Amino acid sequence: MLGKFFECEADKNIKFYRVIQTVKEYRDGKKFPLNEIVTCERKINLNAETQKDMGGFCISTYNYIFRWLIRGDTLCEVIIPETEKIYKTVSENGIYIAEKIILTNPKRIDDNFATELYFNSNLPEVSYFKAMTACAICGYINTAIKVCEDKVNKTNIDIAIKELEDFCQRRKEEKYIETELTKNSVQTLKNRLLEIKNTANIKK
Repeated sequence: MLGKFFECEADKNIKFYRVIQTVKEYRDGKKFPLNEIVTCERKINLNAETQKDMGGFCISTYNYIFRWLIRGDTLCEVIIPETEKIYKTVSENGIYIAEKIILTNPKRIDDNFATELYFNSNLPEVSYFKAMTACAICGYINTAIKVCEDKVNKTNIDIAIKELEDFCQRRKEEKYIETELTKNSVQTLKNRLLEIKNTANIKK
């Protein structure tokens, strides 16, 4: 029997994806090699009581990968080795967990590609607000504004603003270094959200 965070063993032949960092190293100096088996540091714990204790690598499918753009600058296809298993979690964001993966067919992410991933996405509403903020942080401001135009309205504007503020606060607490591009992009998005809120207040 699988634990509360796992739905079922998944078909390893599904096309999976993972976003990785290639231009700069992760804070711990880790790098993900391509076209070879990569093994996670922590084995999957099917009986985990918290999400952070599930272990394994988080990967996703094409229609959910838009949520993960904050993780890096390159999208890779993921192959699950023949002898390995992969599990679908109960998350509404299409999260799968595997202990061993092979990363292949890397494609650098830019603003245009981020928009393509958005158009092919299928996320819960709140996840779009998180992804929108992530796009601004990554410098994909055109994509961020497009998501804002499509998904934010007078009924959910307060939620969208809170998600942006919470996301940025977590980044500060985790001591991520902000660039001028990041600051300017996030401020541009925030200004657009405030415009929507002000317009909504005027119409009341």
